[in-house]
Amino acid sequence: MAKFLKPIKSIAKNNQFVSNIYEYFFQKPIKNYFNVNYDKRVLFSYSTYHFNKKKYTAHSNYQESLVIAEAFNKLGYKVDIYNNHKKYDIDFNKYNIIFGEGMPMYQAIQSKTTAKKIYYATGSHPWQCTMGSLRRVVEFYNKTNFLAINSTRLLDYRWGLAASLCDEVLCIGNENTKKTFLDNGCLNVSLVNPTFHALEDIEDIEKKPSATKSMLYFASYGLLHKGLDIVVEAFKDFPDWTLHICGYTDREGDFLSSLLISDNIVNHGFIDIESSLFKELSSKCGYVILPSVSEGIATAVITAMGRGAMIPVVSKECGVDIDNFGIEIKDLTVDAVKESLMKCENITDNDFYDLCKKSQAKAYSEYTLSSYSETMYRYLLKISK
Repeated sequence: MAKFLKPIKSIAKNNQFVSNIYEYFFQKPIKNYFNVNYDKRVLFSYSTYHFNKKKYTAHSNYQESLVIAEAFNKLGYKVDIYNNHKKYDIDFNKYNIIFGEGMPMYQAIQSKTTAKKIYYATGSHPWQCTMGSLRRVVEFYNKTNFLAINSTRLLDYRWGLAASLCDEVLCIGNENTKKTFLDNGCLNVSLVNPTFHALEDIEDIEKKPSATKSMLYFASYGLLHKGLDIVVEAFKDFPDWTLHICGYTDREGDFLSSLLISDNIVNHGFIDIESSLFKELSSKCGYVILPSVSEGIATAVITAMGRGAMIPVVSKECGVDIDNFGIEIKDLTVDAVKESLMKCENITDNDFYDLCKKSQAKAYSEYTLSSYSETMYRYLLKISK
């Protein structure tokens, strides 16, 4: 079924008619998910697709959405799940809480329902995300004369209105992420750390000697938004380094073709973190790099830290608190990436292996599913009162 759905999903992203058909058959609202008889009711505006998958490791938000639904169920709520990208005919007054993001949240605000409205943000404020992407489009076009609009993260303006006008915001992120909401009119903003697909026990990653000069660019889609172009350009001046690219590069072939890929760059496309290739790259790569213009907390980076013991080289917009074990890319420019690479070159071998261990320990101490579950339950318990 997954192989059958994948090409349909890809077409649906660019064709509204196909998208409507896909959503009708595969992303219908799920009413009373736990089939209970509680009096209280919550509308969860997110992705119904998450609740139709048994196990999915492509992104941690699948397991997180299940935790949210289970927490509401534990607190005595019937849980109705609606697709966050679609408008519906909904009687919002029958709900005690509207929780999530996207169009149903915006509709709830329009309806003037007295239900408590909690915007659950998995990234920075939608307006900051969109404006950041558009700035990158302009910069890249002025440089290459290529309009890379399909390699962005553009959100409907109504998502931003929903975030700014709801009662509270719960966002995945750090203080930098939180500031994007406060700067756009949000008054009550709380934080929660995301998760990654951790192993039961921390795996000791044996790094190859070449790992001190090898980096992993690990992302999903929106490769311009996530700064692949400036990383690729920077690596041209570091021929003794190797860059491994992993992500949905097949979906953004035109953008990738517009880049001048040097011989020290290897494109692997999408990889499964459970695969032997990911284990191999974990051994080969000492660093994970992501100069993204906007994230909540980049879970791809957290995954590379936890599952691959890689040192993060990231922009502050990635939302990852790198403490004393990572390197910040000071600006979203080629020169700033080069500066970060030079800092990596100055790390001694002893410090390198120590930083790898600290990075991995950070992921396992702060970004676990159990920690997320506890934080989420405490927050939902508070707002339900």
